Amino acid sequence: MASYTQDTLIRLNSEEQRILADLEALLVEAEPGSESLPMVLEALRDTLKAERAVAYGVDVGPDRYHVSYSHSSGFPQPTEAVFDALETFLSDRESLWGWYDPARPAPAQRNRALHFRSLQESEARQMPLHDLPAYEVGRRLGLSEAELEAQRDRVNVRSGAVYRQLGMERMAFLRTLVCEGPALLGWMGLMREEPFTEREQRVLQALTPALQRRLTMETRLRESGLMSTALEVAMEALGRAAWVVSRSGRVVHANSAGRVWLDRGEPELMEQLRRGAQGVPCSGPLTLTPLRTPGLPPHYLAIDTGTASSAAARVQALAARWSLTARESEVLTHIVQGETNKSIAGRLGCAERTVEVHVTHLLAKAHVESRSALIARFFQTS
Repeated sequence: MASYTQDTLIRLNSEEQRILADLEALLVEAEPGSESLPMVLEALRDTLKAERAVAYGVDVGPDRYHVSYSHSSGFPQPTEAVFDALETFLSDRESLWGWYDPARPAPAQRNRALHFRSLQESEARQMPLHDLPAYEVGRRLGLSEAELEAQRDRVNVRSGAVYRQLGMERMAFLRTLVCEGPALLGWMGLMREEPFTEREQRVLQALTPALQRRLTMETRLRESGLMSTALEVAMEALGRAAWVVSRSGRVVHANSAGRVWLDRGEPELMEQLRRGAQGVPCSGPLTLTPLRTPGLPPHYLAIDTGTASSAAARVQALAARWSLTARESEVLTHIVQGETNKSIAGRLGCAERTVEVHVTHLLAKAHVESRSALIARFFQTS
């Protein structure tokens, strides 16, 4: 893969290098967290004289794929309609969607610019890739001859519906699967009725490393955008295990108590989180609340409500183990329920400074250095 990219860069002429430099500058100079991808799509569509351009990500769930984001340019339909079309036709994860598997793109396709024939040409039994002998197509796509034939039929029947809905059945497309290792960061492609040239394919190939760097950063920012400081603090203050999960059931963040459960590798918990995120009613002491963030698919705050009911018995057990006084046990009970020192002082009828002293003693006896670590130790100790 590295040698392919280097050869591509060497083959760029001065005009192509100028185009590449301009596009890379758009990716590099955009402020962190800004939506640089729509600007690059628009510029790339204009530079390579494409009619349309689209970029989207895929959230791989256990039963379905979901569109995690999408940007489009040049479509007569609004951006929301393009998103909905992709979301509607993303299939179950048991088979490929289009010419690749979003759950794990074939190594031969990762970060590689490929030029595909139109849907109409593929339906006419022509091989999907432009300007390649038939025996090369399967290798380039990472498919055997039998898999290639079966997948072409699937693309024509199922994925072809997306192209017809969006009016692209007569368009060739040039795309790259931007990946970080085996993980797909985004599909980025250009469409037009005239086939793309080798020069245009080289430009997209040479731009792919910069796209990879940008999409890696934006992926991290999108996920961290869910985890504002306020939400992190609130989750720690719950005094019970809590997790933020994506619609596919993937855990994006866990508080201290929640990480203890994850470290144990509880399969029943993971199944409940997955089913709950998909809208299946949860059995047992688990509640899920939707989290809405602009530009992101739904995520959920999952809380183990059963933790509180067992807290009293756990305090008694730990009081003996850690040699706690009666007052320290009371303070511990309120700490794991997420209460502040001021609130605890009001409940116990003492000065806030007195509560601070009790907290200091608790940290020392539990051999931890922070309140969150104390809560984690509380739920971790069996």
